[in-house]
Amino acid sequence: MVLTLELPIRPAAFDPFDAYESRFGALPCWLDELSPGEARALIRQALRRGSPLSPADF
Repeated sequence: MVLTLELPIRPAAFDPFDAYESRFGALPCWLDELSPGEARALIRQALRRGSPLSPADF
């Protein structure tokens, strides 16, 4: 008989900044000028849209 401990597997927290960089490459430099909440919203929008951010999004 072998005793085992089963732990629930929790997915890692979703980080939109990492997801954007892995999908489209480096983040635009103008993103630093926005508030963190606004930048996160734009990145999520770009991920849903399936295209990288452009200066027109700023």
